[in-house]
Amino acid sequence: MKHIELHFLSRLSAYTWQSVFIRLALVSGVGLLFFFLAFEIAGDKSIHVTPLEYCQVVLIFNMISESNVFFDHLAERFLPIPEKISLRVVLHFMVSLLIAVVVIFYFSLIVKDTPFFSHPIVQLMILLGLIFIFIITIFSVTLRIIEKWIFSVRQLEELKSRKLKSDYNSLQAQLNPHFLFNNLSVLKSMIQFDPNAASLFTQNFTDVYRYVLQSKDKTTIKLADELEFIEAYTAIHKERMGQTFQVIMEVNEPDLKKEVPPLALQLLVENAIKHNIAVKEVPLVIHIKSNRKTLTVSNNLNRKESAYSEKTGLENLKKRYALLTSQPVEVRSGKEFFEVEIPLL
Repeated sequence: MKHIELHFLSRLSAYTWQSVFIRLALVSGVGLLFFFLAFEIAGDKSIHVTPLEYCQVVLIFNMISESNVFFDHLAERFLPIPEKISLRVVLHFMVSLLIAVVVIFYFSLIVKDTPFFSHPIVQLMILLGLIFIFIITIFSVTLRIIEKWIFSVRQLEELKSRKLKSDYNSLQAQLNPHFLFNNLSVLKSMIQFDPNAASLFTQNFTDVYRYVLQSKDKTTIKLADELEFIEAYTAIHKERMGQTFQVIMEVNEPDLKKEVPPLALQLLVENAIKHNIAVKEVPLVIHIKSNRKTLTVSNNLNRKESAYSEKTGLENLKKRYALLTSQPVEVRSGKEFFEVEIPLL
């Protein structure tokens, strides 16, 4: 019922056979109605209208309608709602104006010598018919834009709900006894043998928890902040894993101002650590690299035989991104590598 409610307003502009049939029938009916009204009002019995001339009028009316519908679907791909709603409205107006100019040019030049079309009353009625079709088309497209806006608002509400659950799970994972006790044990040893290193470790440990708590109410966060958090997070693991764990960052300066969902990189780094063995002969190397529109996190593979994954973390990340952008999260793997490419927002 919810799906039907959301898509009812714009279903006539869809490319299903039912919608296309209804749309063509309505537009053709209106076009023929105005055509016959023009014929009757003109009252000139000497004018004979051929079937081809009937078809011309119907074809022109449908061209106006379908051109706007086609542009609407094309714009939906490159100018999504609600981010580009103002530009969408302006472009729809310009496209419709262009189509109107082409139609006027057609009637003024191509069919000007046809007696029926040259009659002033007939031209007026056809013009009114074109205006009526134009209004119907714009109305349909406007409803579609409104529907998309309503749907986007509901998506944002769903995102907030999903994010609360995700933040809770992420916080819970960070605070689980295994993670906590391991690092407290490392800290205890460092206090005894290397107090200076212990101080740095404590700072990183504090930064990790502070970031999780501060980002829990945010939908997205600056990439620069996420990378700063990742440095603190990986520093904790480096103290435990030593030279068997390496993180290489290659991020372009302009990309630091872009945004990602909070803890997105932490999830990917944690997955790499969780599912791979890191030894001196085969260290675990994680690359974080930006490419203007995306950020790629990749690692070499040396899988743990006992590691088991339900892939809920990646699925959650994909769903969170699906609510933020139409660009997908790409997951690629081979015999020697695993990488995840996420969009930069």
